[in-house]
Amino acid sequence: MIPLRFHFIWIGRNFPFVNRLAVESVRQTHPQAEIIVHFQDGPVGNADWDALKSKVEFRPINLAGWLNDLPPSLKSVGESVAKVSASYPAGRSNILRYLILYREGGIYLDFDTLTLKSFTPLLNNPAFIGEEEVFRCDDDRVAGKYTWDLPLMGALFGISYGLSYANVQWLGNLEVLNGMNRGLMKIWSARKLNNALLGSEPGNAFFAEALRLIPETDAGMRFALGPMLMNRVYESESKNSIKRLDKDVFYSIPPSQTFRFFYGRPSAISEDALAIHWCASNHKELAPTLTRDVLEKSTSLYARLAQKIIARGI
Repeated sequence: MIPLRFHFIWIGRNFPFVNRLAVESVRQTHPQAEIIVHFQDGPVGNADWDALKSKVEFRPINLAGWLNDLPPSLKSVGESVAKVSASYPAGRSNILRYLILYREGGIYLDFDTLTLKSFTPLLNNPAFIGEEEVFRCDDDRVAGKYTWDLPLMGALFGISYGLSYANVQWLGNLEVLNGMNRGLMKIWSARKLNNALLGSEPGNAFFAEALRLIPETDAGMRFALGPMLMNRVYESESKNSIKRLDKDVFYSIPPSQTFRFFYGRPSAISEDALAIHWCASNHKELAPTLTRDVLEKSTSLYARLAQKIIARGI
């Protein structure tokens, strides 16, 4: 059984208000849960960071101690952590989240999430992971492999993106155009696993296999230690140790269209959604500007969700 324990990881000095909202959304939907923020080089004098100190546990990352507790067959993962560039904190975070879940169990969330409902129905699984709709040629593209269908799929992807963006930004989010976008997505997209939200009991075989595969993974390749690794592990027998969740549970809006959270008439979120992932890597310049004042005045989908969290008292 998965313990009702939530984990976040933060590496760096900056800590925007949207990060606080991610934690507050968990606290409000799971008032009895243990919430831990594992950090390295935490912010100093940051009001949103300090506001959370009375509500959650802040725990410095103790990589040496974590590695020491691993079985001998998995200890080589420590060398892989050392190889991850300091300029690539996301790669380091990928490894750390698997270590934490394998050692302690619980639920891991990225800071670019908002929790909407209780995760309690998922706790009886040995582990869980969500699927999302992504560009079907993306793994090959990232690896530098160009298949025969890449130009066609790329063109359809571009049309789908442009259509969806124009629809939410200028055309009133018309359902007929949303239907056309969904039709195009059936051609250019594929359902793959993402690691922004994960759950596991301690010692789960799926995350043991992930840790085992890390030393033979190219730590410098984008996504290699993240979604690509999760999909590799799922191809092994370890998939029997984890529950695969439909895209609507965590990723009802695909990562390539997360502008729908911030622009134009708000899109609908599936009623099955327990959380949303708004993909901060797509909005690096926008995220720091989303202060409390800005969000309280906005009518975007993300702002409306944030307003509910703020209204409950933070």
